[in-house]
Amino acid sequence: MPVLPDVEPSRVGGDLAVDFLNTVSWRRDPERRAELLPGYTHVLAWLERTGLMGADDATALAGLAERDPELAAAEYALVIELRDGTYDALVDGAHPEALQRELAAAHAASRLDREPGGAWRWAPASPGPSTPRHTLALEFARLLTSEAVARFHRCEDRHCGWVFLDTSRQRNRRWCSAADCGNRNRVRAHYRRSRAGDPA
Repeated sequence: MPVLPDVEPSRVGGDLAVDFLNTVSWRRDPERRAELLPGYTHVLAWLERTGLMGADDATALAGLAERDPELAAAEYALVIELRDGTYDALVDGAHPEALQRELAAAHAASRLDREPGGAWRWAPASPGPSTPRHTLALEFARLLTSEAVARFHRCEDRHCGWVFLDTSRQRNRRWCSAADCGNRNRVRAHYRRSRAGDPA
């Protein structure tokens, strides 16, 4: 039985779709940029850990990836194109072409399921190699067409690139993490002020 890789999703985004955009570290720094989901099975593990895919489906698709690595690699490339195109649309205002292209296929391969509490959501009709891509397309479409997108913000660290929904009362959140980027930039600003005041 295939074993999924160990993946620890970040939760700083405040929304699963936003959290998936944050699966790149140091996105704005070419020298340090790092892909946190380096393969198809990592995407499966992320979806399973966040509850967007059941464990049985994730394991079954991991087995398929073992049997057909070329298909898995092709699907992985499409997932990354979808993620990065959606990021560019939200951050830079580019048209979400990859999302628009994928959304029709995602709906065609999905059905409406009723959740506890009465809400309806799109869910894969049956798992297949493109299920991760379809699941993420539906999540991104939900985000882009929701009122929550008005709270979308990119971390103000010049190299970070992580994004989040600012749910603070004053809408003045600046950093993906106050303890990480926030602290590092406060220290940097303090150092600059100290140097500016140094007569030596």
